[in-house]
Amino acid sequence: MAVRRILQMEQPDELRMLKRKSSRVTSFDAELAQLVEDMVETMRAADGVGLSAPQVGVLRRVVTMEMPGEYEEKEDGTLVETKPPELYVLVNPEIVKMAEERAPMLEGCLSLPGRFADVPRAPWTAIKYRDIRGKEHRLRATDHLLSQCIQHEIDHLDGILFTSRIEDMTTLRDERRKPKRSRFLRPRTEKDAAGEVVLPTVTASAG
Repeated sequence: MAVRRILQMEQPDELRMLKRKSSRVTSFDAELAQLVEDMVETMRAADGVGLSAPQVGVLRRVVTMEMPGEYEEKEDGTLVETKPPELYVLVNPEIVKMAEERAPMLEGCLSLPGRFADVPRAPWTAIKYRDIRGKEHRLRATDHLLSQCIQHEIDHLDGILFTSRIEDMTTLRDERRKPKRSRFLRPRTEKDAAGEVVLPTVTASAG
């Protein structure tokens, strides 16, 4: 496994790559398995919840996501894991249905670190995809963060960046100077439970 470099929107050549549409995967082979392993390691190294293959310079329809676990904070300040993180690997993902309504969700991207804005996203999404062996699966994502991440990453596969989805530019903010804390080692808050989520710069800026 290896940590790969994540392409950045602020680099003109890399931005052009990020705006290209990715091709479907047709070979479910060792090369695909290696790509997925590298993407998972890269995503975790960047403390992200999602990553798309084009973000590491590979124009193939492959996505990795890892939803944060849930933690309870004890009186002494220590965190106890109540639900482990959940890893998803999506090959050739397609949205088959989604909620008609849209809700503003705070979103960022590992290809534009430290910048966040409200992006209207469907609160639930139904998709079909294949695993690294080529077997087809279906998933209905009712968790807001998972649904948001799926939409963000599939946009990447189509060359669409989250910045083009921002409807109210006054919500865009720069948090690069703020201390960074892991999006995985934190207690579940009431805001999280209510669906007010931050898509980490991979995201976890999703992707």
